[in-house]
Amino acid sequence: MIEHSPILRTVARFTVPLTVAMSVVVFMQGHNLPGGGFIAGVLAAAAGATYLLAFGVVRASKFSWWRLSVIGLLIALVTGVVLGFVGVNFMDHTAIEWVVPGIHYHLHLPTATFFDLGVYLIVFGTLMTVFVELGLEGR
Repeated sequence: MIEHSPILRTVARFTVPLTVAMSVVVFMQGHNLPGGGFIAGVLAAAAGATYLLAFGVVRASKFSWWRLSVIGLLIALVTGVVLGFVGVNFMDHTAIEWVVPGIHYHLHLPTATFFDLGVYLIVFGTLMTVFVELGLEGR
């Protein structure tokens, strides 16, 4: 049985954190280079699938993964609505410029970051829901 494979478990202990780290890197570069919420969400789900294969689906089935998708959808929609209230077109891209007091750090935060976070959570939550349900199907 795959769930009892010591080789897969050992490999997963290294690859899951590495894949999650790559997911974060791809998410953060998505506003300046190719990447963003969708690809980062797929990478995070790939890490989740590796975890499920190595350690089983029982522990992961206790979490309602679909809730992440709902939260992601709400974040994406709220991003567009809030921009509409401040005078920017719905789902239009703008940037928040802020200088951190005391250290004079100039922060440039695109509003697309919040939308991409919503997409990330939608993709990750949906794929993990599918993976867990498929893993539970034969039980």
